[in-house]
Amino acid sequence: MKAVILGKAGSVRVKEKNYRPFFKDQSLMDILIAKLIKVMDKNDIYLSCEREEYRSVAEKWGIHFILRNETYTLISTSNVDVVRNVCKDIPTNDDILWVTPVEPLFDEFQEILDCWHDLDKSKYDSLNVVYPQKRFLLDQNHNPIGFGFGHWHKYSQEIPPIYQLSWSICVLSRKCIDEVSYMVGAHPYWYECFSQVVDIDTEEDWELAAIIYQKSMERKELNDNHY
Repeated sequence: MKAVILGKAGSVRVKEKNYRPFFKDQSLMDILIAKLIKVMDKNDIYLSCEREEYRSVAEKWGIHFILRNETYTLISTSNVDVVRNVCKDIPTNDDILWVTPVEPLFDEFQEILDCWHDLDKSKYDSLNVVYPQKRFLLDQNHNPIGFGFGHWHKYSQEIPPIYQLSWSICVLSRKCIDEVSYMVGAHPYWYECFSQVVDIDTEEDWELAAIIYQKSMERKELNDNHY
């Protein structure tokens, strides 16, 4: 398994979001790399970025750096082209753990690696993280989804789940990359994650994620000290 971190420097909505300080002196990139090197060999981790100046981040952590053509960081560039271009620079025929730093609360990388190892690869060509959600949601015509209006409506615990797809964490087989060249394969396995998710797309997301992450670190420190 090789891990590819999509770590572009340019960001339209949240400036330098992957590399600016997020928690104490750590960036989102630092937090992600620290998690990955706990479960993977540093030699199997690659940071893909369009700016040479951030090679220093990869060197600091002892992982590989791939200078990506800026074309493959643009919103106008298709995902198919991005996947093909980034993965062609990864040596060997290993499967790819495809990650971005924008979900700092996610910390189930070992579980994903174990799950992928045990999957029947004749049935699945990719693994994608999804978050089950049980909410009182309405469709585009304002009809309830999974419940009914009235005093008989279900409690939220009884509503059939819908799923939020994470575009930040997935596993792609080389066959999936060759044939589909997308973050979701033709035969995906859906890995259900029940932790809190904050996907950082706006400055408000950034601020909320920073607060939640700080609180989670404080709880972890308290628990560690307790034991």
